[in-house]
Amino acid sequence: MRHGVLIIALLLMGVLVACNGGESYLGSRTLDVTEPHVGLDTIPFYHPNSFAFNTKSALEREKSKTAKALTVKAEEKKKVFEAIKKFEELGELSGMPDPWVPPMPIDNSDMPEAIRRLPVDEYGYVDWTAAVEGGMIRPKGTIVGSDPDDVMDLDILFKVNDALMANVLFSHKIHTSLLSCNNCHPSIFIPRKGVNVFNMYDVWKGEYCGKCHGKVAFQAKGFENCQRCHSVKKR
Repeated sequence: MRHGVLIIALLLMGVLVACNGGESYLGSRTLDVTEPHVGLDTIPFYHPNSFAFNTKSALEREKSKTAKALTVKAEEKKKVFEAIKKFEELGELSGMPDPWVPPMPIDNSDMPEAIRRLPVDEYGYVDWTAAVEGGMIRPKGTIVGSDPDDVMDLDILFKVNDALMANVLFSHKIHTSLLSCNNCHPSIFIPRKGVNVFNMYDVWKGEYCGKCHGKVAFQAKGFENCQRCHSVKKR
């Protein structure tokens, strides 16, 4: 008897589906099984108190997330433009030329006769490192002719507070083959980590590295020259 009731119930459900034009009745919502469906639309029913959502709601959420991300990106872009504007204003106020413009090439005939035969870089500035390594000059420690300090083979990494600019690798070996330690320490650079805080405007104004670079060594301007110091790319 029970089996007969079950069979009759199943037949009635089949008739109900047929009468609904191919739609299966599921709670308070229906799904047209005669049309192709993809994604979350293939799930016909969501409980009102559940955290489930349909495709439309999912797309709305993604749209909201995208809009928020674009807003954040726009704010970051605005900050970058403001920083660039401030940078340019500082340059104008200081009266300094555009640092990205390469140095004007120096003609060999304009150089003092004593250094005309020394190797030069692409702008005509003396390449002192090449001159020392090539044995063309033998620097003394002081002007009175004392022996130079021992050459220190030690590199110092200056971390640059700019995501787009490579860090600076300072070679003690190159500099101590030319100069005494007293030339730079402690009057220009305090020999202690984290205490020498400066920026490129300080250098362009003749401070820190600018004590030599831009005067007796290559200028700290122009993309090619920038790369001579800013050589360690950020990961």
